[in-house]
Amino acid sequence: MEIGKKINQLRKLSGMTQEQLAEKLAVSRQTISKWELGGTSPDLESVVKVGKIFHVSLDDLLLEGEEHVENKREEQITLEDLMKINLHNRNMMLLLISGLIFIMVSILNFAYVIVLQETTSSTQYILYQYIVTGQFANAPVNYVKLLLPSIITGGIGLALCLYYILKNRKKQKGSGCLL
Repeated sequence: MEIGKKINQLRKLSGMTQEQLAEKLAVSRQTISKWELGGTSPDLESVVKVGKIFHVSLDDLLLEGEEHVENKREEQITLEDLMKINLHNRNMMLLLISGLIFIMVSILNFAYVIVLQETTSSTQYILYQYIVTGQFANAPVNYVKLLLPSIITGGIGLALCLYYILKNRKKQKGSGCLL
């Protein structure tokens, strides 16, 4: 498409008359009419002003052909692409947060079992001092069974965090940029 036709389309889309555009460019209405009809072409200074008025790049005004349009479409990100990226990022963030929660629960459970073990050991020692007769029956507690949920939740949390890290590395290598 010729530059005159592009100027005509931009002017009409913006609701501007030839006189209004001519006034902004400091040229006559007839000059605008000649540009739009293809009789003459605007000088470089006028093209720059037109680009600024209509917020259009010089490439869009000056370059012709489908090749420029196709290249521009390939560079643009659509709203659908942005929504997919946003959904993916939200899912990955939930994955990371859930992994961290699992690890936190695991640490708290582990700390609880250690404190419980210390408490029962000191209680047993105190009771042992008071019951010297040997009739004290020690009720052993299997602390490994108490730590099993801690180990499982910690493993799940680590697995989720590792999955998040690996997915982000693949994504960064594929896109070639750091997030």
